[in-house]
Amino acid sequence: MASIQRFHQGGCNGEDCECAWRLDYRPLGTRGPRKRLYFRTKKAAEKHLAQTSVKVTRGEYLDRTQIPTFATMAREWVQSKTDRRPSYTETPHSRLEKYLLPRFGPLHLDQVSVSGIEKLRDDMRKLGRSPVTINGVIRMIGGVFKMAVRRGLCTINPVDRVERAYAGERELSPDSGADADLATPEAVLAPSEISLMLTHAEPGLYRTLLTFLASIGLRSGEALALRWGDCELDGRDPKIYVRRSLSWARVQGEEIRPRFYPPKTKAGLRMVNIPTELAAIVKRWKIACPRSEHDLVFPNLDGKPLRRSVALRRGLWPALRRAGLRTVNIHSLRHSFASALIAKGSPVTEVQSILGHSSPAITLNVYSHWFRATRTTAMDSVVREMLSSDSQKSGHKVDTRKAKQPRAEIVRRTPVALNS
Repeated sequence: MASIQRFHQGGCNGEDCECAWRLDYRPLGTRGPRKRLYFRTKKAAEKHLAQTSVKVTRGEYLDRTQIPTFATMAREWVQSKTDRRPSYTETPHSRLEKYLLPRFGPLHLDQVSVSGIEKLRDDMRKLGRSPVTINGVIRMIGGVFKMAVRRGLCTINPVDRVERAYAGERELSPDSGADADLATPEAVLAPSEISLMLTHAEPGLYRTLLTFLASIGLRSGEALALRWGDCELDGRDPKIYVRRSLSWARVQGEEIRPRFYPPKTKAGLRMVNIPTELAAIVKRWKIACPRSEHDLVFPNLDGKPLRRSVALRRGLWPALRRAGLRTVNIHSLRHSFASALIAKGSPVTEVQSILGHSSPAITLNVYSHWFRATRTTAMDSVVREMLSSDSQKSGHKVDTRKAKQPRAEIVRRTPVALNS
C-alpha cells in the first residue's frame, strides 16, 4: 500500500508548516523495491503516484537507478559511429562537447524534456548559429534517445515533439560565400564567369586544378585523390576513373594526416569521359607536375597531398578577386558544371552519372531549380511531327472545315448465359 504523509522535520510544531510530503510506495508491488520520494505538495505526490501506476500497467516503468545519464548514453552513441569516416565522426564529437554535455550531461534521460531541448535551440539561435547547425544538434539528441529506446533504457524520444529551427530568408553580407555549397543561383558561376576566373588564376597547379574541376564536375576530394594511373589521356576517347577520395578530417587521438577512402557513394566509383581539350591541358601539366609518392595528379609543390583549404585560399579566391567576381567555394565549381550541362539540355540520368549521384532523385533535388528553368525544343519537334499527316506529304489537301460527325453505330450485345 502506498502512503502520502507530511514529513515533519525537527522543530516543526505541525501547524501550517511547509514541510514536504513523503510518498512511501512500492512501484512494482509487494515484491518490488520500496521507494520514498518527497514533494512540495500533496497534489504533486498523488500525480506522481498515478503516473507511475499507469507506466507499470503499460510495462513502461523504469527504475531511476537503471536510467543512465545523458552524457553516458551520448558518448556510447558517438562511439558507435567510429566505423564512419573521420569527416563524419568529427562533427558529433565537437557538437557533443560544445553544446550538449554542458546542457544535458548530468541529467538522467527521463529528465531531458521537450522544453529543455527547445530552450537549447533558442539559445543557439541567439548565438547566431545557422538553422542547419541547430537542426543537426537536435537530430543528434534524437539519435541518442533512439539508441536508449532500442536498449530499453527509456520509453519515449522527446525530439519527436521538438519543433525544428526554421531556415528562413536572411540577409547576406557582400562577401558571403557561406552558401556556396548549395546549388543556388548566387553560388553558381556562368560559363563566361568561369572563363574569366580561369584567365586570372595563377598559372600552373591552381589554374590546371580549377580548370579540371570546372570542366568535369568532380568533388574536390575525388580530384585531389586522383592518380596518374587513373587517367587515360591518349587516343580519341580520353577518360578518367574515379576510385577514391581524399580526407583531412581529424580522428580522435590521432594527428591530422591525409587519408584516402572510397568515393562518397557506390555510384561514386565511376568512369568519366573527358573532352580532348581538357585531356591536352592535363597532359601538359604532367610534365611540370611535382613528383609525388602517391602518384597524385594534383599534389602540392612538395609532392604531398594538397589540402582543399589551401587550394581555396591560394587558388580560387585570389582568382575571383582579380576577376572581380563574387566569392564562392570550390564545391561551387561542381554546381556550375552541372548547371551548365542542364542548361544545354542534358538528361538527368547523364548528369547523375557524371556527378556520381546514387539516384536521379538526388540530382533532381539538388538541381531542381535549373531543370525547371531549362527549356528545349523537344516539345516543338514532337508537335510538329504529330501535325504533319501522311495526306500532306502525298499532296492531298486537308479540309479544316467542321465536318459532320457520323452517327455512332449502336452495337447490340446478346446477353451471355452463365453456366449454372
